[in-house]
Amino acid sequence: MPRYIDLLEKDWGNDEVPSPRKSPRQQMTTPILRRSSRKRSKPPAFSSMFTSPPPSAKKSRKDAKVPSPPVAPPTLLTLPHCAISRLLLCLDVDSLERLSATCSYFDQMIAGKFLLSISVPFPVSFIKEVMDDDSIEKKPLLKMSCKKARDDFKTIPDFPEDYSDPSSIHKLVTGNSPEMMDYLVFSQMSLLSLHKLRELDLVPGSGLLGQRTMDSYRSFDCSLLRHISRLGSLRCLTRLDVLVDQNMYLEQFMAELPNLLELGLVILTRPGVSKYVYLNEYIPRLEAIVAASKAPVLKVTVVAETRRQVNKVFKNNYVKKLVLTGPCTFNVVPVMERLQEVVVNLETTLLDNNCTYWKSKSDDRGLHRAGLCCVNFGAVYDNCPNLERFMGVEVGMVSHKQTFNKWNIRMKKRFYDDYLQQGGSKEMKAWAKTRWFSRRPVLPMNVGYD
Repeated sequence: MPRYIDLLEKDWGNDEVPSPRKSPRQQMTTPILRRSSRKRSKPPAFSSMFTSPPPSAKKSRKDAKVPSPPVAPPTLLTLPHCAISRLLLCLDVDSLERLSATCSYFDQMIAGKFLLSISVPFPVSFIKEVMDDDSIEKKPLLKMSCKKARDDFKTIPDFPEDYSDPSSIHKLVTGNSPEMMDYLVFSQMSLLSLHKLRELDLVPGSGLLGQRTMDSYRSFDCSLLRHISRLGSLRCLTRLDVLVDQNMYLEQFMAELPNLLELGLVILTRPGVSKYVYLNEYIPRLEAIVAASKAPVLKVTVVAETRRQVNKVFKNNYVKKLVLTGPCTFNVVPVMERLQEVVVNLETTLLDNNCTYWKSKSDDRGLHRAGLCCVNFGAVYDNCPNLERFMGVEVGMVSHKQTFNKWNIRMKKRFYDDYLQQGGSKEMKAWAKTRWFSRRPVLPMNVGYD
């Protein structure tokens, strides 16, 4: 052991560097030690004494690289709150209602902040719920519907049957005067917050209606729209579905609906409308409503209409998708520069009498006349330059920058192929004679009230 210490002292002694003598005072200075930059070999015994012991098994386990946990796939809940809020604006209220039922997060975010939907006049169950609560929180309402249900209920559930006759929403709407209707609407709307109302559905659940019932429904719906208009909430609507007749009362409200995304018109005119009313009231008002709409999606459903061989010019600069459900004799002529798709829903349940187009023969009514039934495809030329699909037929590849005859020949081939795919058996010449237009439709000079 002393020998090892001596060797260590010898090595450290090599680091002593005396300062040069400049004065007696400097000679008294303590020598400064510095470390040499030379690499020295350590004695074997010294190395063996001070080397670190091998790592233990516990330390080896700590130093081992721990694999990172797997990254969870992204979900809707992992998005930032601002992004989720933005996405919810793109959903309709029915989708929001289904989404709120999936988890507590969306339940608090949607149903906790909004009253999703309600029916007016209020059902008895809702009125009883209001009576049982000590206080009422007016959450913003998102969707209002008025289906005029015919189901009977007791007006006052706690009263005996002798003192409370059964009634229905249909009876309440049709059995009151217009003044009483206004009071009913005003009193019930005062309990709701409508400043964020997004959807309004005024289409009744029943189909065909008598003229008296139709007049009562129209009076109630008009009163409801006037009240919402008075509050300034019509501008918030994104979806509107209404029942209209030959009077087309909706025309007076169209200027207050700038943010519509979808407009649904359900047409139910009285039977046997006179020619004067048809040409001077019904057609101009219908065309004016279509022209005033700013909704990209327009849906028109015809429940009943007087048959007249008169074209209805649907002129609009906002519609991108047109959905028509009605008879083959509806005669729509689209003039829509942004139109991209036309969907026509026609009767298909009858085996040999589906098509009711003008002058169609009884033995040629099994298949509808695509391009003639309900919508005249010939008017598309130069009036709908962005149209891509018509009744399932791809038409966007045929350019409008050519003569009508050349455009017609190319379109005829596409629609004839579609006719064969549906099971048609006629030759192309015979098919074109009874199932295709031979000339370009002539548009009327006046559209709406122009």
